[in-house]
Amino acid sequence: MEKVSIIVPVYNGAKVLKRCVDSILKQDAENIELILVNDGSSDQSGAIAKAYAAGDARVRAITKENGGVSSARNRGIEEASGKYIQFVDVDDWLPMESTKLLVREMENTGADMVIGDFYRVVEENISQKGSIDKGGIIDKKQYADAMMRAPADLYYGVLWNKLYRRDLIDQYHIRMDERVSYSEDMIFNLEYLLHTDKIAVLKAPVYYYIRTKGSLVEQNMNLNSAVRMKKSVIGYYNQFYKSVFDERGYQERLPIIYGYLLSFSTDALSIPFVPGTRKLGEEQSADIHYSDQMGSSVMSANYLSIRLIMRYMNTLAVRYSMELNEVKILYFLWKMGQPCSVSQICLMTGISQIAGTMAVAKLLAAGMILRNRKEGERREHFILAETEMQKELAQMEKDYEMICFEGMEESEKEICRQYLGSISDNIRKHIGVNE
Repeated sequence: MEKVSIIVPVYNGAKVLKRCVDSILKQDAENIELILVNDGSSDQSGAIAKAYAAGDARVRAITKENGGVSSARNRGIEEASGKYIQFVDVDDWLPMESTKLLVREMENTGADMVIGDFYRVVEENISQKGSIDKGGIIDKKQYADAMMRAPADLYYGVLWNKLYRRDLIDQYHIRMDERVSYSEDMIFNLEYLLHTDKIAVLKAPVYYYIRTKGSLVEQNMNLNSAVRMKKSVIGYYNQFYKSVFDERGYQERLPIIYGYLLSFSTDALSIPFVPGTRKLGEEQSADIHYSDQMGSSVMSANYLSIRLIMRYMNTLAVRYSMELNEVKILYFLWKMGQPCSVSQICLMTGISQIAGTMAVAKLLAAGMILRNRKEGERREHFILAETEMQKELAQMEKDYEMICFEGMEESEKEICRQYLGSISDNIRKHIGVNE
């Protein structure tokens, strides 16, 4: 994986900095540098950042005089050495697979920018947000038209749910406008988009955005203040559309373009009891809990192993708008490589017969599995269909093994595989698993 520079501007963020940094350092991405830019903090932020830098070669701590968040981000861009740039705010944190998913999408598609969904956190409530419904590749005209439908959405305006190419940023000297105190990230995005040909839409949450009391998001709930602040941005917004479309296309969109002044974010809230809103923590149904008291026994390793693969499955489920049980079934059929009945599927995956039957029906309707009745068998059997999901499952297993075998030589990996095979054989003998 190509190197990613992750830039975090820090101002008096001592209370939340560790959560943010830990989530970045725990990314299952092999090649990152974390640039912490301490923007003249008066609390312990600078000391915390330096301590991380002293203990991890991937971290760089930079201290500068207070100049605002745009100044701090610009300093981070100047210091970055990665092929790609990712921004994180100190109040927030990343899901474990964020950077990996963004980079993989960028490299697999040859895109100039990747934009992902995010988790909106308000107190103990969380909702997945994403203003473009379908993943895939779009061009800047399609992106511009999509943005017109919800121009004030965080999804489009912020930096932190996107991955950028550093060569484009450097080639066109794209920087944060330090003279602007509102929507400076939107202006950065508009300028960057002018130099893109392909934008990848990633339907997976890549960020936890927490609502900060007294933030500009709250201020925007007041119509007068929103319009007043947006007047300072409308010139950039208007010029973007003028540059993207020809004169006729621009004139057709002009009334909608100026609707930006009265628009509100549709993805700024996470309201209890509304469909799609959950308690924080429920979004990772396979969240890993571990205590040192569990020790390093085979059972402890198995527990952690199962939780890790379940977390990866959960990510696939969210990305493709599926239930976790459906991903389990797809993975089982992929590993088996032969037709299996619903009873076999349920037995091996631990899914109940009713839930398994329903999941199989949904997968069949979606064309992700196919009927394949064995000769002489009355019961229907199913196999995995030839879809993109086969590549996803193979990549998931590869990611899983990368974590398990991290830091090991090939000879050590082979010994581990032999031990694991012996353990599996022993268990099969004792619990009477049928071949």
